Amino acid sequence: MPIRYLARLLFLCAWLPIAAHSATLERIRENAEFVLGFVPGDLPFSDGDARQASGYSIDLCHQVADLIREQLAMPELQVRYVPLSTTDILDAVAEARVDILCSPLVESLERRRRVSFSLSIFTAGLGVVVRQGAPATLTLPLKGETAYRGPTWRATINQGLSRHSFAVMKGTVSVDWAQNRIRQLGLQSRLIEVDSNQEGIEQVVTGQIDAFFADRLVLLNYQARHPQGAQLWIPERLFAVEPVAMPLARDDEDFRLLVDTALSRLNRSEEGEALYRRYFGDLSEQGRMMLRLNSRP
Repeated sequence: MPIRYLARLLFLCAWLPIAAHSATLERIRENAEFVLGFVPGDLPFSDGDARQASGYSIDLCHQVADLIREQLAMPELQVRYVPLSTTDILDAVAEARVDILCSPLVESLERRRRVSFSLSIFTAGLGVVVRQGAPATLTLPLKGETAYRGPTWRATINQGLSRHSFAVMKGTVSVDWAQNRIRQLGLQSRLIEVDSNQEGIEQVVTGQIDAFFADRLVLLNYQARHPQGAQLWIPERLFAVEPVAMPLARDDEDFRLLVDTALSRLNRSEEGEALYRRYFGDLSEQGRMMLRLNSRP
């Protein structure tokens, strides 16, 4: 047997266990389509509709699709998009209505009871957006400062904050964080859960709420694109930092290995750095290091 044919045979055999044991890949092979779930309005990670989706994590999922085409020898494999609400994302993955969720989530222990996760694709920092000219009773505590001179009493600060309303996106760890902070501070503030980052931004712009908590990079992206972005203020302060990843089926390690292989190849390449810059701007040495950390050799 010629060496080139032997090498090809050995390569294909190396992937036979995956084709044999991965329920997700078997479903993809049988249906001849790769089903990407995503949350619309979660820019810069995902946006769009059932006809077309775009965003950083959508592009990452297309890298996974390319590797599936290669490994299953299915060059005509189709990609189908399924828009999901934030309350339906874990069910859609757990019930195999989608093959992967191309909108990143924090990998919490509670969520791991239902789904598995890819390698981390990003480190999210929880920030806040308010309107320009918001009162000091709101802006100074959000910056970690106080508007009062002399002895500072927790009750005094809380009295000012309690007059304001806050929002977070439904189904995110920001909900738990905000609820815990309100409870710890003894605030009487109103906490609203919105369906998308876009809705949260719009409610701040229109004055329906005073502050919206979400990933700071996402907020900056919306501010840059919004017609009234100049009316918004996003402090530099981060309230929490968490890595985020893409959910996929639990107990399907072969499919997870394929996903992580695609992500690792990308993150260790010039193409991966270019993709990062496209959505997030200049790539610092720290950012380049994070891409390496979010991959495996």
